[in-house]
Amino acid sequence: MPSWNIHIAQTERLIARGGAVARAVRDRNAFLFGNLVPDIMVGYMVPGVEEPIAYRTTHFAAPEFIPKPREREFWDDYVAPAWGRLDEADRTCAIVHPGSIARERERIDRIHFPQRFEDAGEPDRPGPDGASEAGPARTAFDLTLGAWAHLLADNLWNTRVNECLDANGIRPSREFRIKKQGDFDGFGKMFPLDSIPRETGALRRAAAGFAQYPIPEGFVHDAIVVAHETVRTNGVAEHAPYQLLTEGFFTVTFAEVLDEADRAVAERLGF
Repeated sequence: MPSWNIHIAQTERLIARGGAVARAVRDRNAFLFGNLVPDIMVGYMVPGVEEPIAYRTTHFAAPEFIPKPREREFWDDYVAPAWGRLDEADRTCAIVHPGSIARERERIDRIHFPQRFEDAGEPDRPGPDGASEAGPARTAFDLTLGAWAHLLADNLWNTRVNECLDANGIRPSREFRIKKQGDFDGFGKMFPLDSIPRETGALRRAAAGFAQYPIPEGFVHDAIVVAHETVRTNGVAEHAPYQLLTEGFFTVTFAEVLDEADRAVAERLGF
């Protein structure tokens, strides 16, 4: 499964390329956080989840060696109803940006070293409580759309890995899992990342009201801490040689995820 560095990289590039996803999203902060949501309550990336929700539930996937989330089922159950609850004004695009790691570092420095900023004034903000023009229903929709994008990405990545196994006559095994994860780790660490979710009241409320299952405020905070560390430590110059997959595999599949996300949103929402 791709780790959060790959999900964040895909989110940044979906927005930057200006395709259907970028046109559909209003609250980019919620969309970015949504791209992390399926891995929060399952306990994979965020510590301290004492009663994790089963992977088959968070990811809409059968419990198999290489699971393939049923992204269309999630779309029909959660994305489409959330879209249907929006009025016409809320179906237009008015962007709220996620936080950059530089801005987050400044925020932390202002708390711990206020003397550095005595004459600097307040930093620019996208709006009160980080919400700007995005109302609660729109923020909830963009978070849900982000969760769908995560499931779509996992489906495509795992489908292509499974095809690679079949093409090379490789049987799933513990050794295969170790090599695969090592390759994904190497690929994911290469991305220089800039985006981290901002912990706003609007985001916390949207997470608490996530239609599939609530995400408590403490886990929202902990997930953002993990995301911050992921972004801070990413962007290495090189990786160890791939053991199972190839550079071409990663390049082609990464591009396919972006293209398929834009294609699906354009087809299903008309953006």
